[in-house]
Amino acid sequence: MSVWWVNLGERFAEQRAARALWCPNKTVLSDGSLAAPQWHWSIIQDVRPGEFVVLARDGSIEGVGIVRHTAIPDSPKPAGFPDGKWHSLGWLLPTTFILFSRSRSRDELTAGLFLEQVKYSPLLNQLDGKGRGAQIYLTRIRDIDGVALFERIAALLDVEQPGWLERGIEGALEDQGPAGAGSPAATSRAAIVQARVGQGQFRKSLVDLWGGKCSATGLDVLDLLTASHIHPWAAASDVEKLDPFNGLLLSPAFEAAFDKGLISLHADGTWLNAANLSAEQLERAGLANMERYPVSGLTERHAIYLEMHRQNALERARALTPGLA
Repeated sequence: MSVWWVNLGERFAEQRAARALWCPNKTVLSDGSLAAPQWHWSIIQDVRPGEFVVLARDGSIEGVGIVRHTAIPDSPKPAGFPDGKWHSLGWLLPTTFILFSRSRSRDELTAGLFLEQVKYSPLLNQLDGKGRGAQIYLTRIRDIDGVALFERIAALLDVEQPGWLERGIEGALEDQGPAGAGSPAATSRAAIVQARVGQGQFRKSLVDLWGGKCSATGLDVLDLLTASHIHPWAAASDVEKLDPFNGLLLSPAFEAAFDKGLISLHADGTWLNAANLSAEQLERAGLANMERYPVSGLTERHAIYLEMHRQNALERARALTPGLA
């Protein structure tokens, strides 16, 4: 599962009208001859149904797309694309556009993200808070940036368009036809959506797995406990979204810090202060004496997800703290 970024540019309206992203499958040279496509065009073949695409344009973010089908090769340019500028055939990626009520500032939505110079990254945020975008069409976003950005976009859409995710995912997966061996059954799709907000089967599975108590503190007030994904929902595969071993049942302070990657867990259940928070910060956050609250009952199935969480948390800490080893 991946989160992608597309720069829609001046052809935003045409792609929106076509309900699809489109890019050419050949480069048109100055003499009119054809050459191999750019990497940021051909990568469209790697996008999968149900994945998310951040819709960017002219220093703004317009919303998010949910991919409905794999890229269709040798597709004509959508209506409205000018002749001659691009090859007439390309890849068409059927996508549901879910747009904000108004364009949102790219710099505001990506604040604190995209802080490292990374190959193929769509953006590098500078010390003055202004983002320097790459001149590319489509690229995959690293999880440590893509997941956080998706959640920010999703939080705004949750307010503007309640139920957008359910409708979008249903529409995306309908284009795949009947559920097969590699795709979720229709009855599982609602559970996949509910997993994002900590409800439904995923939460029930975690309550059962952890005996209705916080994995760390043992707090047994269910109204205060959150079903938190270890490998984030937006980056997880359909199976991982519902896997109870990809989750912890956590009380508020631990859940918030774990979800943001400020703290993580070693395979033995001891906590890692990934962001190097000071003793005073930990105390004020309700995380003092974390060593007193190791998580017991972790298995090898948890360890796979925890390794990914630790790597992402430490990468984020290095990006935010120059010179951190």
